[in-house]
Amino acid sequence: MIKTFAFAVDPDGTQDELSGHVGRPVVVHTSAEQSVLKSNLGPGYSSLPIGPYILHHANGPFEEESNRYAQQLWTGLAGGGRAPLFRGSVFVTGRRRADGTYQDLTRHEITRLSVLADSTRWVHPGGPVVSAAQSRGLRNEQCDAFAVHRNRASGVWAFVVCDGIGDDEEVAEFVQHFAPFLARSAAATGTPGHAIRLGRDAVPGWMESTGSWVAGTTAVVVTWHPTWTGLRVGWAGDSRAYAISPTGLGELLTTDHNLAQRKRSRNQPVGPHDHHNLLSDLGYGEIGELTVSRDRVDRLLLCSDGAYQPMEETGGRLAGGFGAYPATVLDQYPAKSAAGVLVSDAVERARTISRRGPGDEHADNATALVVALPKL
Repeated sequence: MIKTFAFAVDPDGTQDELSGHVGRPVVVHTSAEQSVLKSNLGPGYSSLPIGPYILHHANGPFEEESNRYAQQLWTGLAGGGRAPLFRGSVFVTGRRRADGTYQDLTRHEITRLSVLADSTRWVHPGGPVVSAAQSRGLRNEQCDAFAVHRNRASGVWAFVVCDGIGDDEEVAEFVQHFAPFLARSAAATGTPGHAIRLGRDAVPGWMESTGSWVAGTTAVVVTWHPTWTGLRVGWAGDSRAYAISPTGLGELLTTDHNLAQRKRSRNQPVGPHDHHNLLSDLGYGEIGELTVSRDRVDRLLLCSDGAYQPMEETGGRLAGGFGAYPATVLDQYPAKSAAGVLVSDAVERARTISRRGPGDEHADNATALVVALPKL
């Protein structure tokens, strides 16, 4: 069995792992681990903790190349905002144990770090400020996923939120695969609806290759380019996209593909569980598409129903009566903080409205992705 001590990313995007076989580890004690870092980074390296990880980087000379991949990784772990300026190679380890050694990185963690450093283009000069936050709520697994990608050839940005149908590891793996897939496809083609269709075509092959059978996932995808006059939106299911205008007005851009929305459109009574009855998802059904004028969008919000549903049920609304969120949060909070505020508020509201006795609480996975576009 292989254990990974550190994940490394270089300024050119090259990734590597420092690993050793169990029973014959490359690093066996504190001084050995520190020696490995010192030999790669030099004696004066710095260590910055973030969440369950520590990023180690050299205090290199000014002329050494900056490491935007490490910045992307940091910003992804932080959920948005500015990252420190890293130069040269950066090594990521787990937190220190009581004996001074570092926690091993699991294969799932390595995959996540790799995606954040490579596929998710968080940091770019003149680009948007992106904030993302998630909560598992009271579910067993986190079956929501989000992704951000910028196509280097075209300069198109893509933003994605998916809400997997179910609550197990297979569903979690499914959405963690297809959210980045949709982001890459949308950034490459520029068309969210086409990206969803490509995802739909890829679902059978993924199921066959993994031997998994999952119910599917909702998807909402938005693409943007600095020269475009509009943002392009595509969706399947009931994950939503909202826009906040430069004057602070809120607007729900998408229309839910579920039984509740169908009944509302026909002026029929809506049952308490109708919003759970989906009429479309990544695998089947209608794909919604629209373009919204760029001058109507200052900030963008993509979210799963676990984030907006508790808000609607407790009266939290956007300015102008659109949708679920207080416009003041999206408009006035720094972009880095907005997603976290929304998700924590949604989960707390869900627990409150579902509480019927001790231990009787329910809260769905909740995910919010907030994008502050450059000012016009």
